[in-house]
Amino acid sequence: MPKSFVFTILFIVSVVNFHCVRSSRQVENPLAWKKIHLDFQGIDANGLRGRPDGKVAVDYEFCIPADKKKWKIVRKIDTTATLQPGSAGRIGCTKTQWLVIGHTNQARYLRVLYDLATLPFVERIEETHWE
Repeated sequence: MPKSFVFTILFIVSVVNFHCVRSSRQVENPLAWKKIHLDFQGIDANGLRGRPDGKVAVDYEFCIPADKKKWKIVRKIDTTATLQPGSAGRIGCTKTQWLVIGHTNQARYLRVLYDLATLPFVERIEETHWE
């Protein structure tokens, strides 16, 4: 096999490999984190907070447009999300929005919150304080 042929093949493989690795990386949008208003202090790797003998998940809420397609997008990202149509929540959803409540006790909860915050129709995510 000629050296130029081997060189050409190696060059093509390296370019394809570089492109695949480069395109699979996602650049984080720091503005998305500004939409998330949770007190992360004391939340452990399992998404739980509190005394060792009484840890609980941290609930959060946000509004989405009253649209089944948008709900499906949210549910695909956050399997803990529950829909509360007709309720404004503490966050103050309007009549054209649905309240969504989720919690941190799930795998990769930080990534879930980030992915929700990157959705253009999610304006902010607030910690839920039950009364």
